[in-house]
Amino acid sequence: MCLSPENYPVVWYFKNDTKSTMTLYLEMVPEEVILEIGDEVELLARPSDDSLPLDIAVVEGGFQIHAHKEWDPHWHVRFNGQVIKVKSSTRLADYR
Repeated sequence: MCLSPENYPVVWYFKNDTKSTMTLYLEMVPEEVILEIGDEVELLARPSDDSLPLDIAVVEGGFQIHAHKEWDPHWHVRFNGQVIKVKSSTRLADYR
């Protein structure tokens, strides 16, 4: 069964309640989600027994996030009701 990204499970929720822009760095590839102050996202990943638990580390300017053993979680975020494929420098402000 092929599941569309709109139906991927939520693997993490994040709200930027800091006083500056934050970035979610996904894996070691150049996939990033840039959140302005007050932005909220749901992080979605293709269903896999190897995705969870996530490994989340605090890094300068945000968080580094890795799936447990899944080499390609096919990351997406849900922001303001839109499902967005994460690419390099995915700036949520572009989706307002």
